[in-house]
Amino acid sequence: GAKHKVIALHGWLDNAASFDVLSPLLTDCHIVSLDSPGHGLSDHKQEQATYHIWDDLLDILAVADELEWETFHLLGHSRGAIISVLLGASMPERVKSLFLLDAIFPPTFNIEDSPEHIAQFIKGRRRIKKKVLPQYKSVDEAIAARCRSAKLSVAAAKRIVDRGLKKTEEGYAWVTDPRLTITSAIKLSDTHVDAVLKAINVPCLVVLAEEGVIPASIIVERLQAYPDIPYKVLSGGHHFHMEEQACEIASLYQPFLTAIDQT
Repeated sequence: GAKHKVIALHGWLDNAASFDVLSPLLTDCHIVSLDSPGHGLSDHKQEQATYHIWDDLLDILAVADELEWETFHLLGHSRGAIISVLLGASMPERVKSLFLLDAIFPPTFNIEDSPEHIAQFIKGRRRIKKKVLPQYKSVDEAIAARCRSAKLSVAAAKRIVDRGLKKTEEGYAWVTDPRLTITSAIKLSDTHVDAVLKAINVPCLVVLAEEGVIPASIIVERLQAYPDIPYKVLSGGHHFHMEEQACEIASLYQPFLTAIDQT
């Protein structure tokens, strides 16, 4: 089998097609790109279930168990990178490395604001049942909407949309679970995040996009507190791994994997 066993985790409201450009550029890799629950072709969760970032961790381990991968590398973009950080910090006996694309810090909140966050979550969940989701007359219209919202090229947006759209009586609609758009009742505190980042002891590389959702300069500044976590900054936007920067990202990832798996 392939030398490098990699589980790839996409960003919020994306799907497994997120890695269709990068994967073929990597050699000797068995890459399993998941549709996270509620995204792409994966089922939506049950009525009472939540989509907190830590809810995905058991699913990732279940997939690895099914593949009979005792250890594996994590390749994560955006929300997928943040989930990778949580799993890598907590289960280093399973995770061989973290390669994080344009994210590393889990979103935090002030504990004093907890009642307001819980209220927003409750109101959002109660409203979502009645929410009318956007419908598109054509696939092209959905692609255009995706380009606008995520600042993607048409080619990149098409990959995500082709896997993320379903036919309806009125035209086309997203397959994503609408509950993913609701704010979480609880987020991590700054203290949580600091503890998680300090606990990372597996090989890690953060690759940031200059014009990401959060500008690279802001993330770089925060990373100064964690001198053991190496990072690189590349040109491009948040989905740079689906654009022309994919080659450069692959040329960083290939030697990173080889150095770890050469034993």
